[in-house]
This record gives sequence, structure tokens and C-alpha cells, in this order.
Amino acid sequence: MQLELKRPVVRTSLSEIVYENILESIVAGTLTSGTELNEVALAEELQVSRTPVHEALRRLAADGLVELLATKRARVARFDEKDLLEIYEMRKLLEGAAAERAARRATGEDLAGLRKDLKQLMAGRADEAWAARAIAFDLAFHQRIAELSGNAALVRDIARYKRLVQGFCRITGTSANLKEACREHARLLDALEAGDACAARREMEAHIENRMQVVLRERGQTAAKA
Repeated sequence: MQLELKRPVVRTSLSEIVYENILESIVAGTLTSGTELNEVALAEELQVSRTPVHEALRRLAADGLVELLATKRARVARFDEKDLLEIYEMRKLLEGAAAERAARRATGEDLAGLRKDLKQLMAGRADEAWAARAIAFDLAFHQRIAELSGNAALVRDIARYKRLVQGFCRITGTSANLKEACREHARLLDALEAGDACAARREMEAHIENRMQVVLRERGQTAAKA
């Protein structure tokens, strides 16, 4: 079972990076439906102890991506195009509502930091680390809008579905895709700054729909190469 890691495990939380690596392999199709996930083998592959692997598999099971069997084994759950469509549909419902609420509640001061960070990000596109910075901004951007909705339940649910698509960020993290996502972020910020709740919902839903189409296209290309 090869996860083909692109970088060593260096983060503070080993279970987090193990989680993200296994998640990426599942959504990329490297670990296909029904594949057995052996804790010992995964720990050796990732060069970590079994504890963070065990914790990561429990998180993936809670997300519905891994099945924990009665025999203390685990395997990859079914994860097909229908599942992707459902995840992104939930994101549109939840984050569209959050954007609408945020447009009504957020002040200019609330949004000034996001606008400043987006401008700085776009100004630094020649930086070698720009793609990583763009992905980090995307995660922070969606989290901040959820927080500005003022609804704690929305914040929790949005965070859960956002975690599910973190692996897609790497799969679709080309410069062209990330630049287009930034332009979508800018249009959404325009609506939020104008206090236009309907436009904010529309721009958020369009942004998530566009990102979903990119994921489906890239995932199809990955499967075709396999």
C-alpha cells in the first residue's frame, strides 16, 4: 500500500498529518473502496507510531470515509462521484447560508483583514510557496465567513465538511485553479462589503460549485491514468 508521500511528517500533530495523507489518498483514488487499512503497515509507511494512525482512522470513520470492522481492522468506505456531489451540495447549503448571514452582520472592520490578506496573496503570485499560501488562505477565508455568520452550529458543520475536502485542495492546487479561486473570493468579498445578502449567497454557492467541477475533472483524470 503506497501513499506516495510528497513530504515528511513534520507537523506538531502527527495524527493530523496522517489523517490528511490518508484522506488525500482516498479522494485521489489511490486507496480505493474496500482497501484494507492496516495500522502497522500505515505506521511503517508514514514512519510514525501506531497511535496517530489509530487516531486518524477513527476520525476518518467519523467522517464516513473509513469503516471500522468488528475484527479491529479498517477499510476504505465507498467514496464515489455521488459522495462527492453530496459533500459539495452540503457545503453549498451550509456556506451559502453562512455568507448570507455574514453579509447582514459583518462590519467593514470585520472584512478589512480578509481583503488585505487577499490583496497581499494576489500580489505575491511569483513566490515559490504561493500555492501553499493560497490553500491556507482558502481555509482561513471560509472559516472566517462561517464565524461572521454568528451561528455556532453553522461554524461546526462547515468545519466538518471543509475537513472532508482538504485533500482535494492538494489535488486541484494548480496555480491556474488557485488564481481562479482567489478571483471568486474577491467577488464574494465585494458582495459582503456591499451588505448584499442575496449576492453573497449566490457568489459562495457559485464558488463551491466551480471548485466541485474542478475536483471532478481532476479526479477523473487521475483515475484515467491509474
